[in-house]
Amino acid sequence: MSNAAFEKAMDSISNYVADLQASALQAASPIVMALEECDEDLRKEAIILFGQLRSGKLDEHERYATTALLAEILFPNTDGKGFPGLDLVEAEEIAKKTSAEAKAVLAQMDAEEDLFAKRLHATMATKGLTQAQLAAAIGVGQPAISMMLQRNCRPQKRTVVKLAEALGIAPEELWPDIKQR
Repeated sequence: MSNAAFEKAMDSISNYVADLQASALQAASPIVMALEECDEDLRKEAIILFGQLRSGKLDEHERYATTALLAEILFPNTDGKGFPGLDLVEAEEIAKKTSAEAKAVLAQMDAEEDLFAKRLHATMATKGLTQAQLAAAIGVGQPAISMMLQRNCRPQKRTVVKLAEALGIAPEELWPDIKQR
C-alpha cells in the first residue's frame, strides 16, 4: 500500500471515528441533561445503576430491569403506551381491569409487599439500623431502601436475600413465601 493510500485510509478512519463520537454525544445528551435535572438522591442512584450496567456482571433480566429503572428515574412517565416511564400503578390498574387472574395475583403481591415492608421496618428498628446503614451493607443507595419501605418498588428475590443477610435473619422472616417467588 502506498503512502498516499495509507494516509487516505487513515483519514477515512479518523472521519468515521469522529462521526461515531459525534453521534454518541448526540445520543447521550438527553440522558446527561435528564441526569442533571434529577434531584441529588436520584442522580446518585442513577450513577450507581449506570455503574452496574457497565460492570458486565448483570444477566439479561437484570440489565433489562436496571435499564427500565434508569428510564423511570431519568424520564418519568414519558408516555402512556408502555414505553419507558409507564407508571407501575397505572400498569397494574390496566391489568386488573383486563384479567381476573391478574387481579388476584396483584392482590396477593400487594399483601406480600405490605408484609415485607412492615417486617423490614420493624427489623431495622429492632437492630437500630438506619436506611443509609442498611443500604451501604447491601451495596445500594439509601433511596432504594426508602422506596421499598414506602412500597414504591418491589424488591427482587436476590435483594430480599441480601437484606436478610445484612440483618442477620432468614429471608423468610422478611418475605415468608420467598421460595415460591
